[in-house]
Amino acid sequence: MAYRPLAKFATILALTSTFAVNSYALTDAEAIAEGMTPIEETLQAAAGITVNNPLKEEMEAAIQQNKLVIIVNKRASGADAQTLKVFENGIEILKTKISTGREKTEVAASGRKYLSTTPKGFFRPTKMYTDYLSYTWNAPMPNATFFIGGIAIHATTKSHYAELGTRASGGCVRMKLEESKAIREKIMDSGRGAMAAMFKIINEAKGRNRVTNNTVSVPQLNRSTGAHLNAAVQSWDTIIVVHDQQM
Repeated sequence: MAYRPLAKFATILALTSTFAVNSYALTDAEAIAEGMTPIEETLQAAAGITVNNPLKEEMEAAIQQNKLVIIVNKRASGADAQTLKVFENGIEILKTKISTGREKTEVAASGRKYLSTTPKGFFRPTKMYTDYLSYTWNAPMPNATFFIGGIAIHATTKSHYAELGTRASGGCVRMKLEESKAIREKIMDSGRGAMAAMFKIINEAKGRNRVTNNTVSVPQLNRSTGAHLNAAVQSWDTIIVVHDQQM
């Protein structure tokens, strides 16, 4: 049996004690807009939930048992590090380079500390946009699919393409535009479908066009194991898995 650490604060202590501290002189709004998580919020969350690093066998089970599974490897180095793979009905259909969170403690101009981390676990998509504009950075985030808080899979600008394959974001999963569009459409196919009659786009705000009327009822997930729970949620028949296992 694979060993799974159970201490609630082990991951958080590792983050706060071993990550390098960078000062980018960001404002608090800029840090949050980039997907960073305030350290005090992370510690509070740790008091109520333990999230383990997804195990290889759990990911393999998810791939075989679910319609669409997106595997995000956030390791800094090694085989498949900083890659995203898409599996449809158990078959790998796409693999691309990505940038996940820098995995550092970063200090805003206010002195508040943030973690530029991409959270581990099994997730359902929560909301989706064909176009999403970051007002703080005045930066486009096309094909944004959010899966926990302000963390999303989305396209990055061409100026960041050279960083793909390295940890370079505030927490989001960045990739090239073409791949982000293909992934968004595959996720939509796991809902009501990607054909025009199967969804509606609403202009939620300036620069933000949200995909609506496209979700289906799916089981909620155990975030640590990917197991289906009895409760249902409106989402897509897609699981996003973030891990840093050596595969």
